[in-house]
Amino acid sequence: MLKSMRRHAKYFYVLFLIVIVSFIFWGVGSRQLDGGKHTEAVATIGKDKITLADYWRTYERAEDAMRQVYGAKFDDNMKKELKQKVLDELVTEAVLYRAARNAGLTVTDKELSDSIMADPNFARNNVFDRQVYLRTLEFNRLTPSEYESMKRRQLLLNKMRRLIEDPVELSPAENARIPSGDEKAAQMVKEAVLGAKKERVLDSYIRSLEGHIKVTENPDLIS
Repeated sequence: MLKSMRRHAKYFYVLFLIVIVSFIFWGVGSRQLDGGKHTEAVATIGKDKITLADYWRTYERAEDAMRQVYGAKFDDNMKKELKQKVLDELVTEAVLYRAARNAGLTVTDKELSDSIMADPNFARNNVFDRQVYLRTLEFNRLTPSEYESMKRRQLLLNKMRRLIEDPVELSPAENARIPSGDEKAAQMVKEAVLGAKKERVLDSYIRSLEGHIKVTENPDLIS
């Protein structure tokens, strides 16, 4: 990454994760694609593919978020780096989703329903309202079946991440390095260190999966 983005690496990671997750729902972009280009594959993962339309929907959300953070500092060089970062993250998500299916993980109808009903975007007076739900989906040019399919995918990915990350703990030596004194500060440091360790474990797991799956990228489509 560029130096300016490296200085905010941790913040960038958290922000980008939010953007990727938000794409599951707020994923309708404004970029117009000519002819049948929206179905062209910017990447293939085994038999799965990431279409150009999927890519630009996600990229536009990421770019909007980065402009809010960096303002005028978000220049063409940073935009180029972000384009590749978005592609990398979408490939990572596809690899993880494939692993979740191979592991036999599923999302029940009740889990899906509970998640939708708990979403504040669909609430009126803090209570789920089906009319708000339907109007919000219509505004975003999504049918209930399309949204629920994407939401189910998101929940499955979350399950897979938890399966990988939940067993991760700090070793006695790592715990010993946590500064003592202020209990609240020490807990914050511990959570940060543990979070970073979980990220490394997840990244290592995904890299190992990629070694067994044919992944092809076509970056010329997004240049």
